[in-house]
Amino acid sequence: MIVVWFLILLVFVGTFVSMPFWRGRAASSTEDPEIAALEAARESKYREIRDAEMDRESGKLSEEDFAELDAELRREAVDILDRLEALKGKES
Repeated sequence: MIVVWFLILLVFVGTFVSMPFWRGRAASSTEDPEIAALEAARESKYREIRDAEMDRESGKLSEEDFAELDAELRREAVDILDRLEALKGKES
């Protein structure tokens, strides 16, 4: 009897834990691929900005080099955000 209850509990826990993966797959299948690509580019650009900040803090980049790189990365991030906003505005 304990084995049966354990199996039932295991099924419920497995179902609960895997539910976010089900929703993610359904949302991505209806999502505009261009929006998905821009969102991925946005996250990548944010990562590049954080990496540059860490490089400056660790001494790999001088303040002048960092300022130039940071300005360029932020311009690119704003461009991505503007395009993303325009596409999402069309969708609504």
